Amino acid sequence: MSETYVLRRIPLFSTLKETDLSRLERRLVQRRYARGQVLFHMGDEGGNLYIIRKGRVKVTIPSEDGEEMILAILSSGEILGEISLIDGKPRSATVQAMKDTEAMCLYREDFLEVLQDRFDMVLRVLEILAGRLRQTDVLLAESHFMDITSRLAKKIIDLGKAFGVEEDGGIRIGVRVTQRDLASMVGATRESVNKQLKVLREQGLLIMKEGYLQILDLPGLVRRIRAVDTRRV
Repeated sequence: MSETYVLRRIPLFSTLKETDLSRLERRLVQRRYARGQVLFHMGDEGGNLYIIRKGRVKVTIPSEDGEEMILAILSSGEILGEISLIDGKPRSATVQAMKDTEAMCLYREDFLEVLQDRFDMVLRVLEILAGRLRQTDVLLAESHFMDITSRLAKKIIDLGKAFGVEEDGGIRIGVRVTQRDLASMVGATRESVNKQLKVLREQGLLIMKEGYLQILDLPGLVRRIRAVDTRRV
């Protein structure tokens, strides 16, 4: 699959003319990362945009004691590093490959050169940044207003929407996440998540099958969530 075809599938680049796509293609740098390898650390020098061509990565904020908070899990066709791409400041998070990953790197000066003549792309970048901000709003609201059961149920449903595959009458989440991963996603201890998972399994809402979570009763899991209004005004 050519880089031009990959770029065309990404909303940020979908409106570009073939000449612009070809110009960007010539400037893309191909990079490969083994499972567990870090693409970049929080605090590293920024300025490049990463486009995930194949694989999966997690975006985290690490703590001094070795713990981490998982902000997002991104897969093929998604972009990362857009904040540092715009302001050129150090990375605001760490990104690590969850499986073998191929990425395309676009340097800041090459991207800004295209933006100068394409206001529609500027708007699209602003939309992406606004989306990231809204995700942050949701995380803050959930951590403040939702109990751990609600946060865990919602996170599992979100993972099901992003990576779910219908299987055996349920929804199998096609990404392996550990209890520690879930704990970092919902802002809780691993012990608390383990306890809540046990309750959800006993209620017949989900199971762990071959290391993967499978949702058995989606409506029942939804009912475990206490609603939070995170709309911006």
